[in-house]
Amino acid sequence: MRSLKNPLIKIANSEHNYTLKEIQELEKCTKDPVYFIQTYCQIQHPVRGAIAFDLYDYQIEMLHAFHKKKSTVVLSARQTGKSTVSSMFLLWFAMFHFDKTVLIASNKNTGAMEMISRIQYAYQHIPFWLKPGVTDDGWNKHSMKFDNESRILSEATSESSGRGMSISLLYLDEFAFVAPNIAEEFWTS
Repeated sequence: MRSLKNPLIKIANSEHNYTLKEIQELEKCTKDPVYFIQTYCQIQHPVRGAIAFDLYDYQIEMLHAFHKKKSTVVLSARQTGKSTVSSMFLLWFAMFHFDKTVLIASNKNTGAMEMISRIQYAYQHIPFWLKPGVTDDGWNKHSMKFDNESRILSEATSESSGRGMSISLLYLDEFAFVAPNIAEEFWTS
């Protein structure tokens, strides 16, 4: 069922009679973030609007590292799509894993909101049968919460970011630009 506020958002706990093909696609997407992103994720082009996200080889390598390794540090040039690739991976993780908390800690509040905005844009363009429902309080500029009990939260990095949370996946955006005293406090919290 579609939300009355936004018809691209699926209401939490909506029922759907899945076809065999949809079940097979769900299984593929659950196992492989690269398949999910290449097949179902769209990004916002500044001129053409929603376009398919065609991954470069180095972006696929990033996704494999995110998926297979406990910790990953990405050092790359500007404008290589690392934030977009990361956003799509975070969406995949929250959609296909139950009861997880993803925290995006960005060096600035605007960066945190931009990451959520990219994730929400991609979510809205995924086929309805594939996406989880969004809870009543689960859609704003800083967070998303799905009916599978997974959520994505974003905030500016501070001394208390994430304090008191059981974080399943932590994404640090532009962490090299966080003041050293704040970064140190963040790690100890």
